[in-house]
Amino acid sequence: MKRLNPWLIVLFVLALFLMFSQAPLSGRATVNYNEFKNLLDQGVIKTLVVRESIGTVTLDAPSQVNVNTPQGPQPREVPGFTVRLPGSLATPDSGLIGELEAQNVNYRFEAPSQWLNIILSLLPILLLFGMMYFFFMRAQGGQSGVMQFGQSKAKKYGKENRVQTKFTDVAGHEEAKRELIEVVDFLKNPGKYHQIGAEIPKGVLLVGPPGTGKTLLARAVAGEADVPFFSVSASEFMEMFVGVGASRVRTLFEDARKSAPAIMFIDEIDSIGRKRGAGIGGGHDEREQTLNQILSEMDGFDKTSNVIVLGATNRPDVLDSALLRPGRFDRQVTIDLPTLKEREAILKVHLRNKPMAPGVDVPEIAKSTPYFSGADLKNVTNEAALEAARLSKTQIDMSDFYRALDKITLGLENGSLNVSPEERKAIAYHEAGHAVTSAVIPGSDKLQKVSIIPRGRALGAAFYLPEEQVLMSKERLENQLVVALGGRAAEEVFMGNVTSGAADDFRKATNIARKMVLEWGMGENFKNMALSTESGPVFLGEDMGRPKAFSEHTSQLVDEDVKRILNRAYERARQLVSDYTPAMHEVVEALLSQELITGDVVRAAVAKMGGSPEPMPQTTA
Repeated sequence: MKRLNPWLIVLFVLALFLMFSQAPLSGRATVNYNEFKNLLDQGVIKTLVVRESIGTVTLDAPSQVNVNTPQGPQPREVPGFTVRLPGSLATPDSGLIGELEAQNVNYRFEAPSQWLNIILSLLPILLLFGMMYFFFMRAQGGQSGVMQFGQSKAKKYGKENRVQTKFTDVAGHEEAKRELIEVVDFLKNPGKYHQIGAEIPKGVLLVGPPGTGKTLLARAVAGEADVPFFSVSASEFMEMFVGVGASRVRTLFEDARKSAPAIMFIDEIDSIGRKRGAGIGGGHDEREQTLNQILSEMDGFDKTSNVIVLGATNRPDVLDSALLRPGRFDRQVTIDLPTLKEREAILKVHLRNKPMAPGVDVPEIAKSTPYFSGADLKNVTNEAALEAARLSKTQIDMSDFYRALDKITLGLENGSLNVSPEERKAIAYHEAGHAVTSAVIPGSDKLQKVSIIPRGRALGAAFYLPEEQVLMSKERLENQLVVALGGRAAEEVFMGNVTSGAADDFRKATNIARKMVLEWGMGENFKNMALSTESGPVFLGEDMGRPKAFSEHTSQLVDEDVKRILNRAYERARQLVSDYTPAMHEVVEALLSQELITGDVVRAAVAKMGGSPEPMPQTTA
């Protein structure tokens, strides 16, 4: 809970003081002047204290008087009251003093407090400034003072609040860990490096797709390093006022130098490190000032800084070249998607504190999660635990993992979707087309299961265990196109018409075919030639002023190559589903009756025909 600002408390007390100082004293009623003179003539008034024409009267005994109320004068018995005395020249009462003395009334006059008048006159102004200050602080996230507006928001970790993450908690990424261990060792044992003439690196940039563990590795560095560690997100430098970001950068580096040797971690550095002067109308002044300040702090005139800067980004292509040169970020550590062995190690880390059934096959789960990041794998284990808890299980088994994978890759089961028998049959033939072509073509990804259960936006799906390869041959790419188009081919051959269910297949197939022509030199018209340009993203505006990389005629030739590759793959798919018609019917019958079948059912149906897998196509393109 946040503490209340002391100035707000003072203003609140002053407001209360003003309110009660202007109100009648507790237990005092207010009467008019004529009623007061009547009581004076009766001799029942004991004392009178006058302050600023307001008289406070005490009676000898409670008396019946007409008290002024919002409803008018009302008779009431009171022991005392207040009365406004005539103080203007228009209504003088020169005989009041004599009457008071004649009735032996103990009276006195009290001078008003000058300080009270000053405070009361300044109170509205103070209240106005207090409200402005309060709303200003609320807009800036509740900082404790205006002078902290340009201060750094970085979190500092030291001996008092050390990070508990270690390198042993990070599975995989052995090369990246070796680079970072060397940085930590440099700070712990600088003499070993100085004696041979090595200089401390100024910065290390962690580059990789989202969820691969860049921030986790930075936390591990904080846990391993016996030096102060400063962590900040790059977006925290930015404010609506120009110059605030640069001020926060200066403050952050000053704090780090005071604690040197130290490590500073800037997450999502691409938010302020984008190329300067790019895009329409130039760059954002505040962002460029902040970037210029970072460049100056990392490698300016001061060469004695013993601070290492860690940066993390998944968009290295948009960073300014001055930020990436040696002397600023000397090293770029690529943290890619985990391999099969690394996925297995990551899964074991996330399953350490979860009760597992004896039959759980972690390597099988790792094979079923190709191209999953570390964050994706953590999500898989958590979803599997939720699936087990939903069924009131005490342990997580393989069925929970399979359901979790289905939910993550395709979405929730859509049981409320009404599918007609004719549409259901078309979906079954579509998925059977994918399954049979993948079982027939050699070198295809291993088919795991086929489903016609609607999930998310997908009406059916075929699941594979892809074989991870660094290089993709032309034959393998063409086989992928055949499998992708097998669903549409099966619809045309067995249903007599086509549906809109192949939209996603066409997108994937067209993307592969265009890359084959534009990037990998596999087209008939453009062999051994790359036509794609390495232009920056659209929002940077780098390619707007450049001439086109190729002419309209070349674009037509590219389209012809793409169309030729897709048509050839479609004809192969159409021929395959026609040749294996009995297997197609058997798979469709199994899908319509069971809705979910394994890849072994499809492979057994293909093997019944006694045919061997189709040989690799020998293309001349």
